[in-house]
Amino acid sequence: MNKLILITFSVIFISCSTDRTISEISAIENDLLLEYQNLTAQSLLNIAGKNEPGEKLILCLTFINKENKNVLANQFVQFYHTSTTGNYEPSNPNDETSARLSGQSKTNKKGQIYIETILPGDYGSAEDNRHIHTIVYGAKPEAYDIHFKQYSSYMGRHFAEGSDQHFLADLKKTKDNTLISFLTIEVKNPTQVEQ
Repeated sequence: MNKLILITFSVIFISCSTDRTISEISAIENDLLLEYQNLTAQSLLNIAGKNEPGEKLILCLTFINKENKNVLANQFVQFYHTSTTGNYEPSNPNDETSARLSGQSKTNKKGQIYIETILPGDYGSAEDNRHIHTIVYGAKPEAYDIHFKQYSSYMGRHFAEGSDQHFLADLKKTKDNTLISFLTIEVKNPTQVEQ
C-alpha cells in the first residue's frame, strides 16, 4: 500500500513540476531571428540596457487580430516588467505601468516587434510567476501578459492556457546562450489602424 501511495505521489509530482529544459534555436528560427533584428527602428525596442543584471532575453513578437487572424500593423504596444529581483521600481508608486523596465514600440506592417530585455524575476512571495505586461493601445481589453513556460508553475501554466489574455512563451536559447522566444499574441477587439 505504501509503495502504491509513493508511486502515485511521484507521478503527480512529475506531472506538476516545472520543466526548465531550454533547447537551442533551429537554423530556421535563427533565420527568423535575423529577420526580426532587421526590422525598422519603430519596431525595435531595448528595455534593459547591457549593464542590467539578469539573463538576457529576446522576444520576437507578432500581434494579430484574434477574430480574423489579420496582422495588426502600426499598432502601439507598451511593455513593462520587474527587475531580476522581482521589483517594478515604478517612477510613480501608484502606477505599475511606470516600471523602471518599460518601453513602447509600434508593430511593422507584418505585426512584428523585436524586444531585447532581461528575464523578469519572480514577483512577490510566489515562485514561477515571471511575466511581462503588454498593453495593446485601443484594444478591448488592452492588457495581455507574456508568461514563460519554463518559469511557470503547473497552476500558472493551466491558468495561462485557459485565458485569452495570457500567453505562454516557450524559451529557447541562441548560440551565445541568450534566451529567446517567438510568440504570436492574439488581440481582442483591436482598433483598426490605417496601413
